[in-house]
Amino acid sequence: MALSLFALTSNPSSRIVKFDISAPVQVELTEYLKEQEQQFDEAQEEIEFDGKYKPESDEILCINGYDDIDGLEGAIRAPLGVEPVNPDEDFFLEIKALFTGYETESGTIKILLQNFDRRKIISTNGLSIFHANNVYKKIEGIGITVDHKLTATLEAGKLKFYSFHTTRQMFDLSEYYKVATDDDVFEFLQVDQIQSVDSHGFLDMADSWVRRKISLIQQSGILQNVPLHEMRAAAIDFNIPFETIDEGGSEVIGIPDNKSDLKKLLRFLDEDYYKSPLSKTNFVTNSKQLVTEQ
Repeated sequence: MALSLFALTSNPSSRIVKFDISAPVQVELTEYLKEQEQQFDEAQEEIEFDGKYKPESDEILCINGYDDIDGLEGAIRAPLGVEPVNPDEDFFLEIKALFTGYETESGTIKILLQNFDRRKIISTNGLSIFHANNVYKKIEGIGITVDHKLTATLEAGKLKFYSFHTTRQMFDLSEYYKVATDDDVFEFLQVDQIQSVDSHGFLDMADSWVRRKISLIQQSGILQNVPLHEMRAAAIDFNIPFETIDEGGSEVIGIPDNKSDLKKLLRFLDEDYYKSPLSKTNFVTNSKQLVTEQ
């Protein structure tokens, strides 16, 4: 069984496209992805996703009743009807995920997905070379690197994943996580990396948007995993309000006292900002709008 390779894009007119690959590459790709599937399925226990629980190494998160509104299953069942990928850098920037899949013995379609990082684009900008037969050769045309692990699987309406933060870069999962409660907000404000502020005063600024962002930031663990100096450097790059203060001998993130700057900070911490590695242009991911002075 040879697997086909598809891309899920943000382009509404070409939501799903197919890579036309040679037979030898398809065979190797199939073996490569099936090995990843085996590793992905090693989790011993499935945990229903609630937006808060972080799985252990032998656990995996799942969402039951996920609606395949993009039609990934249809592409697997009828690959010949899917239009080919447009080999253009602008189009490649619209790719959100790579996926493949097959029909199981029970008749369901199992879909294997990889989040697509723009750094995986092999660009025609500049000169790209690869090593073969003891020499480096020029790469002709645009290309991609297929990652070494799966991000998620989807079968019979069950979406399984280890990282919600990564999976939601492929799918809109906003309906599946809960906004932060007052207790969640208080917990967020007690994180070591956050300035101590009046909790009840902060609640006055905590509308539903703020609470959703807090829930996502807590889920991602970015405050615990990314050093403050790296956050500061990125914030400077994007002109995002990001103040740190000394509190009891420790550097912490200052909390803005107005809702506008607070939302900019939370959006930044939720990593809605990125820099295109090809154009070196700053965007906000939910709109692809150019970032200007804040």
